[in-house]
Amino acid sequence: MDLKKEANCLLPKIARLTASKIKDSQDQLNQISWHKGESNTDLEFSELAKEKCIESFNEINTNKNLSLEVKVPDLLLIFKKGNVRENFKIELKSTKSNDGSVPGSMIMTLDPNMWTIFCLRKNDEFHIRYGRYYLGMSRGSHDLFQDRSPRPRLQFENYQNIAEEPILKETTVDKSFYKHYAKSAVNRVLNPKGRGSWQDDLVKEIIRIVITDQEKFKDI
Repeated sequence: MDLKKEANCLLPKIARLTASKIKDSQDQLNQISWHKGESNTDLEFSELAKEKCIESFNEINTNKNLSLEVKVPDLLLIFKKGNVRENFKIELKSTKSNDGSVPGSMIMTLDPNMWTIFCLRKNDEFHIRYGRYYLGMSRGSHDLFQDRSPRPRLQFENYQNIAEEPILKETTVDKSFYKHYAKSAVNRVLNPKGRGSWQDDLVKEIIRIVITDQEKFKDI
């Protein structure tokens, strides 16, 4: 078996076992200095995940010619067999938000099939789930724009419990979400739900401009 195929066979098992080992490390998780707010992956969480990832590989791997190096932040897995190397990434996410969601990663450079480990922090307890990135993507009818580029939020509950066998199915999801967010913006204007946003006022102004000067926009 070539290295890429071998690594792809190991990755789901490594992701699941790493998630399980992280869940069993409640004391270590409690000692982490988590960033305030929703920033990118916390470095101390990455270091803990790296430690558990290497442990998992050593438990699962049966090929003496195969080795693994792991770098952070997130987890960059470098599989090595002789002079051949293959790189893979396990995305790390964490949040303490009440709804268990976190902003998604930059969608245009994202592999929606990569494995992801998600930590939900509630008081002094840490809940861990895992799965392919796309499983956590959440899209609603009234979504707000996000900064940088349109990308769905990730929902903790959408990921797999560590007791579940990994879902291996891959997706060919279209990573262009402009139409979705355009429809959501119109929905918020025509059928508002909950608290308003400055984005709604912006959309209203855009609609007014287009209606006022329809001729200018007819060929867009």
